[in-house]
Amino acid sequence: MKLNVRLVENFPHPPEKVWRALTDPEALRVWLMDNDFEPRVGKKNILRGRRGFPGWRGWNECEVLEIEPQQRMVWSWTSNQDDPPGRVEFRLEQVEGGTRLTLSHTGEMDESLKSRLTQDGRAN
Repeated sequence: MKLNVRLVENFPHPPEKVWRALTDPEALRVWLMDNDFEPRVGKKNILRGRRGFPGWRGWNECEVLEIEPQQRMVWSWTSNQDDPPGRVEFRLEQVEGGTRLTLSHTGEMDESLKSRLTQDGRAN
């Protein structure tokens, strides 16, 4: 099944602060997952969930594919060993009063994982 998620949010902070939330391992740990993240092209990272659930092994393998500091970052994203990698893109745009963050996640999604997320109310 195709995955195509796009989230857009405006934050009342300058791009530098939003960028730090996306690239600092401690900040990522707070809002996303435990990690060994480094913001450099080619760096492979592991993002570990605080709790797993059926259909997900409990961690994601990511690799930084592209980076334009304080503007754009692209990751590959693999949730399970046999899954093809998806693509996660973060875009920052300075807007009046702060920064607009656009997050896109595209790729393939396992049907059993989709069913589990939908039942738990985590996805529609």
